[in-house]
This record gives sequence, C-alpha cells and structure tokens, in this order.
Amino acid sequence: MRRPCHILIILLLTLAATVLPASAQRVALVIGNGTYAAVPRLANPGADAAAVAGALRSAGFSVELVRDAGREALGAALRRFGQSADQAELALFYFAGHGIQVGGENYLLPVDARLAHARDVDYELVSLQLVTRAMQGARTRVLILDACRDNPLAAQVRGLSGSRSIGRGLAQVDAVDLGTLIAFSTSPGSVAQDGAGRNSPFAAALLQHMATPGLEIRQLMTRVRRSVVEATGGQQVPWDNSSLITEVVLRPGRGPTAPPPPLAAIPAPAAPPVVVPPRGPAPAALPVAPPAGAVLAFAAARQVADRQGIPLPPDLAAAGTGRGAHPLLGAWGGSARWNRTGRDYMLFVLSVDAAAGVADVLLAAGVGSPRGFSDGLPPAWSRHRATVSGSTLRWQDDRGDQFEARRVDFFGESVEIVHTRIGGGTRTSNPQGQIALPRIE
Repeated sequence: MRRPCHILIILLLTLAATVLPASAQRVALVIGNGTYAAVPRLANPGADAAAVAGALRSAGFSVELVRDAGREALGAALRRFGQSADQAELALFYFAGHGIQVGGENYLLPVDARLAHARDVDYELVSLQLVTRAMQGARTRVLILDACRDNPLAAQVRGLSGSRSIGRGLAQVDAVDLGTLIAFSTSPGSVAQDGAGRNSPFAAALLQHMATPGLEIRQLMTRVRRSVVEATGGQQVPWDNSSLITEVVLRPGRGPTAPPPPLAAIPAPAAPPVVVPPRGPAPAALPVAPPAGAVLAFAAARQVADRQGIPLPPDLAAAGTGRGAHPLLGAWGGSARWNRTGRDYMLFVLSVDAAAGVADVLLAAGVGSPRGFSDGLPPAWSRHRATVSGSTLRWQDDRGDQFEARRVDFFGESVEIVHTRIGGGTRTSNPQGQIALPRIE
C-alpha cells in the first residue's frame, strides 16, 4: 500500500534534481580573441580569458571558454550561452579582444572580421545588444568587456556617415535592463592598454580581486578601478554601469576583513582639465590646503567632469575611506538614474562627522538645458558645510538655494539630490529639480 507513495517521492526528488542543477545556477561564457586575420593581433586576450575562466570555475560557475572565435563560432557560443542562462541565478559574459563603437553602438570583433564598407558592420561584427539579448533569461546578468583597445578599423572603412561613424573606444551604455551590470576596462570613448605582461592591466586587476571571497561585485569593480588607475598612472580608468537590485558575489565565502590600501599617487597628465572658478568665495571654515599629490584625487570622477563640461577645483582632495565610512562618502555623478534638473551634477562628499552631525560637500554642475530648471545657473562648483541626518545631507548655497542629498538603492547604489531654487533673483515655473546619480568612487 505504501509503494505508490515511495515511487511518487522518488519521482519528485529526481525532477527537483534535474530542473536546475547547482552548476547551472551560475553560468559564464568567456571569450578571448587575439589572433585576428585582418586587423592587428593582440597578445593577451587568450591568456586573459583562460585565467578568468579558471577563476570563475573555482568560484562555482559552469564556464564555457572560447578562444579566437570567428563570427560563426561566436554566434554558436552565444546560442549555447542563451540556453544555459535561461532561468539561471547569474549569467556572466567576459570578452577580451577588439571592440569598437559604430554610430554610438558597441560591437565585438570576431577574429575573421573583414570590413571594407559601413554596410559590412552588421554582418561581420557582433553587436553588444545581441549579447545582452542572449542573457535575458537569467535573473541577474554581468558583462565584463576588456575590449577597448586601439581602434583597428577607423581608417579603412568606406561609406561612413555622421550617423554611422566609428568612434574611439567603446560608447557609453546609458540604460541597461533591470538586474544588469556592464563593466568596461576603461571609460567611454577611451582606449585600454593590452599590457606588456601576461595579462592586460584590467584582467590582472580583475583576477586579483576576484580571489577575495564575499566581495560584492560593485565593491570588486571599485577595487579593480583603483588597481588599474595605479598600474597605468591614471591613463586608464575602468567604468561600469549598473541596474542591480540585489547584491552579487562572484566568489562566495567570508567577506574581506580589512579595507584595501589607500590609492597611490598618480603622475600628473600633460594637459589638466580646464578649471572655472566658483561663484563667490568658498566658505572660510572649510580646509583649503590639500594633502600632497591631491591634485589628481578622484581620477575617475575628473574624467566624468571633463566629458560633461563640469568644472572642478584643482586642489580637490580624496574623501576618507575605510571601515565605518559613511554610505555617502565619495564621488557621485555620470549617467543619471533619473534627471529632472535639465543639467548635469556631480556631488563629492569629502568628509562626514556623524557624531557632530556635519559633512564637507562639494557640488559641481555643467551647462543645463535652456528655458529649463537650470536657467540662470552657469557651470560652477561650490563647497559647503552640510548637516547630517542618517543617510541624508542638507545645505544651502550662497544664493539661498536649498539642497538635500540622500542615499537610494532601488536602481543600484545611488544618491538623489533635490535642488530647490529660492535665491538668485530668477523666477522659474518649476522651482525644484531632482537627479539621481550613481557612485563613481
């Protein structure tokens, strides 16, 4: 009489074991393309991909490693990846090789790619959008692209127009599907180094910090950025764009027990960014003497400011870091999660004394849209003493405008700034603007 129950239990256990094997919950496709036929070869992608694949396997991923893939082989690998990513907990895609932007869209180069005309782009290259579509079935998606080497095709492709031009490096990705992180080996529009050693500077830093158990991926990318900036003398700054709504840990285990070492001094570049003085004098109560070497603090943030036309002070010192640091400490800016201000902002929280309820903040802004919220507000930066309440900062500028900055994490680690226009003698139909900015550093 009990045999049917036993049979039913066995069937249910068998079904549970076959629906989603443990190895299929975290899947990865790793591509290393270096032996190109029609463009300059790259020395490191094969070794980079093999090392990353090994690190992911040791972290519990089911990994497919493909090296020197042509267009057909790359397409077949993506089809298999899409199947394995369906219903997976986490899908990760890593590509080392040549990558270019054409008309603002990013493409990865198979090793057999040959471009003679702009119309060949869609048939010879692999769009990054094709990769993201292949991963859509996974609950969480991570794309890591060490694919911003010097552009090998800009001078040889005919039929290019203003809307179909080849740009330098890879283009910035402004929006990603919810639950996705895209990491680039360098900032948008910049070129990464292949490296003189066995691995590229980006791959070497990625492998170093992937070995740390329990490290959340956004913290991991911050440490990778730090290491690459140090290794390249500030010439290469890794970038990432995230819409993650959960924590992602590549190597499970106990978290790190100590903060990373402080950022080393970086040599000054040949042409520092243009600085526009602030409106009005800086508050006398704030420190003005930066520590030695602080002129290049916030290297990643300075690249964002330069691209968006936002002036920064030349003596901007890095914010304090370490255990117990305030969640708002650091630099915030770049591609806004949402923007109802009509202008670009950057927020630097340089120090926070939670016990005293005060913080040292610097707010910088670029040109805004005409006849919008930013009318009458030219590009400028200003530094203020803010009050602290939990994860919220409040201050007032010399015009009388009021500001509130608070931590929000619904669309990834962000800070929302609410700017209420009161002073300045300029009336607006909408006196309040809001912008949500991701963390840069």
